[in-house]
Amino acid sequence: MTMLREISSSSTVYRSEGVGTYKSEFENYSRGLRVKYHRIEQGLSLKELAAGNLSQENLRLAEMEQFPLEDKVYKKLCLRLGIPSDPFVLPLVENGILELKSLLTHIKSRSKMIEAFDFIQNQNKDHLKEVYRVELLIHTIRYYIVTGDVNAALETYKKAHKFKDLMNSNQLFFLNKYRGNIYYSEGEYQEAMDIYKGCLTAAPLDLPSPEMADLFYTLGITSAQLVKPRDAVRYSEKALELYQDMFYPKRIAECNVCIGLAEHRTRNYKNGLNYLTKAAKVVEEVNLPDLEFIVEYNFGYFYFQFQDFEATIRHTEKCLELIGPGSIIEELRCYTTLIKANWELGRKDTALQWCELGTRTTIDMEESALSNKIIAEVFNQFHMMKSLVHENHERFEYLAEMEVLPHFATNGYDIDHAYYCTLVADYYRNVDQKEKAMELYRKSGEIYRKAISIN
Repeated sequence: MTMLREISSSSTVYRSEGVGTYKSEFENYSRGLRVKYHRIEQGLSLKELAAGNLSQENLRLAEMEQFPLEDKVYKKLCLRLGIPSDPFVLPLVENGILELKSLLTHIKSRSKMIEAFDFIQNQNKDHLKEVYRVELLIHTIRYYIVTGDVNAALETYKKAHKFKDLMNSNQLFFLNKYRGNIYYSEGEYQEAMDIYKGCLTAAPLDLPSPEMADLFYTLGITSAQLVKPRDAVRYSEKALELYQDMFYPKRIAECNVCIGLAEHRTRNYKNGLNYLTKAAKVVEEVNLPDLEFIVEYNFGYFYFQFQDFEATIRHTEKCLELIGPGSIIEELRCYTTLIKANWELGRKDTALQWCELGTRTTIDMEESALSNKIIAEVFNQFHMMKSLVHENHERFEYLAEMEVLPHFATNGYDIDHAYYCTLVADYYRNVDQKEKAMELYRKSGEIYRKAISIN
């Protein structure tokens, strides 16, 4: 059965004196879909809205665009919902929403992105076309993810999800992808991966190349988190090819970092270091200060695995110079790395100094933030190392056995898991708990052997 889509008169071209012709980019919803949007938004049931206007079944069919709403009935429904028969054309707001979407695609200026978001929030949107309201909801999810407000992102996702039946294929793609982003931000990597793979399968044919590249990159970094380095390389190489064609320097550098780390996990150490060096070159040539931290931090990570602790300290200390204000988690990561590197070199006094600086940083953390798995992971590793350096045995043993080691065991971070098993085993050996030490040495060996066989 062929269905004809009813066109709302709000798609009319309007002319403003001195401005020229303006035509909305998006065609608005039909009468039935407009009614459905506002019914859902106001929390009304079909029965409640249909009462005294038309049968419940006909309203259901109208919302599916299978029953035409006559003018008289439509106006009564609009009156009941408290909306105009036709939404207003608001060029300033409509263009502002599209501008925000563009700025969120590949963020070059956070200040411009925030300014665009604030501008839209301060506009009167009471009679904005419903299709633009849905569009704004979807990309508000992305805005909150980028700004680190995962709870607000999740709440906005729940609001937007109510309107999924009104969305076109592109909007559904973004809605699902951003749900994956929320899972990723919460450290739920397998859930994120499942959604991203679904997005790849259902990606609209007209999806812009930057969005397809972003999806491949996202699949790459999620594969890396799941310790699937071959998949990480495969997806990141596809993303890298697209980004090179479009010349997106920031993402070119990020793809090189992801591939470099994945190659490192598969024991292609030279190749991994080469990719990281390529990323550093792009960052330097194009002047990408936001990415310089990531590159330097991963250089430090590389050298830590090679047990070149002096190089680790050098790169990680540089990271601290690059961190912007309020980046508490990044600071804690660096402090933890510096404590570990100095501990391995036998520099307890220096490790104690880094413990003190890290402790000052954690004072500013809200307790509710620890509900986020990623934040809790960083927080627990720092405090475990601090307890080791301060010889707080009870606290160290609790964090090691109840928090840090179980976390790595669940997420499968191979080499990192093996390192902490060895660290805790050394501690138990030194406090004469030989059975626990031997068990952890054995486990560490198993993990290293498994890491060697990763493909």
